[in-house]
Amino acid sequence: MPTRPSSPVAERAPDLFAHQPPPRADGRLPIIITYLEMVPRDWTQRGRPPDIDVAMERIAAPTAAFYRELYDRVGRPWLWYERRLLSDANLQTLLDQPGHELHVARHAGDLVGYIELADDDLAFFGLTLAYLGRRIGPWLLDRAVERAFARGTTRLTLNTNSLDHPRALNTYRRAGFRAVRRETKELQDPRVLWPALYRWPPLGTVCHSAIP
Repeated sequence: MPTRPSSPVAERAPDLFAHQPPPRADGRLPIIITYLEMVPRDWTQRGRPPDIDVAMERIAAPTAAFYRELYDRVGRPWLWYERRLLSDANLQTLLDQPGHELHVARHAGDLVGYIELADDDLAFFGLTLAYLGRRIGPWLLDRAVERAFARGTTRLTLNTNSLDHPRALNTYRRAGFRAVRRETKELQDPRVLWPALYRWPPLGTVCHSAIP
């Protein structure tokens, strides 16, 4: 098995997740969603090459099971859950859409993160916890933007919400994305729906063996 790099994530977990509110008794989770967009002339490449070898691979025909592992390992700390609600058949239909692309980043076989493009939208983007804080995020974002524009996108969109990494919004803005709309919503709280998976407090999530 590949050796995972040392990471300070466990030591700073309270700070990393301090912006996430504790679960409420009614099971509702308020969030603020920021919608952003970028045109090619506004792109500012910011990512330095990682200090480790990171290999990118496009997954030409991802299965629902393969995708679920990526989505869980990258997204669970940030309370991603909506794709979990899809049946395997509906998820596979989404993955098989002509405008869909999935690109996976690995280091020595270990999952670093992934990029998911859907037509002109950067649908999902993120790193596993072990690779946070190593300046890989801006570099991986550059790869996502580069690929999107290379395949003909003229206006790339994405959204982030108030549960995501506390520096996510600023990272997107520095790359050239412009906020165009904000929306306040209440979601079902996955920590209430699946308390054994979405652990609280967050340190329990960091230490869970299913999330490197």
